[in-house]
Amino acid sequence: MILLDTTFLIDLLKKRKQAADKADELADRDSLATTYVNFYELMLGIYSLEDIDHDKKLRDAEILLDKLHVLKLDKHSAIRSAKIGGSLSLTGSIIGDTDNMIAGIALSNGINTIVTRDKEHFERIKELKVEGY
Repeated sequence: MILLDTTFLIDLLKKRKQAADKADELADRDSLATTYVNFYELMLGIYSLEDIDHDKKLRDAEILLDKLHVLKLDKHSAIRSAKIGGSLSLTGSIIGDTDNMIAGIALSNGINTIVTRDKEHFERIKELKVEGY
């Protein structure tokens, strides 16, 4: 399974060709997942915009998410997320709580590949293979 990060989901919703091409490639390779943390970030972005149809954007996001396995933050992934965040903090390589949680959820569910435009953050986590597009 491959995890799709928020940047990739945004680019898919915006119908950016690079993201669409990468999605086609990924669908042939493995099943795809994201997390409810990514969904939160997506919704935050939508509701931070003025002069758009929030309901339509929400429906578009929900249609996309219905095609994916959406993973939750649970006890095990919360612990894994905290371990990632703590380790990065000790080395001065902080990436932010939501990225820690996204990585922790992925790794605690046996997913070690993430697709993102934000490669710099996730490359700090040694257990993750990061793919750009």
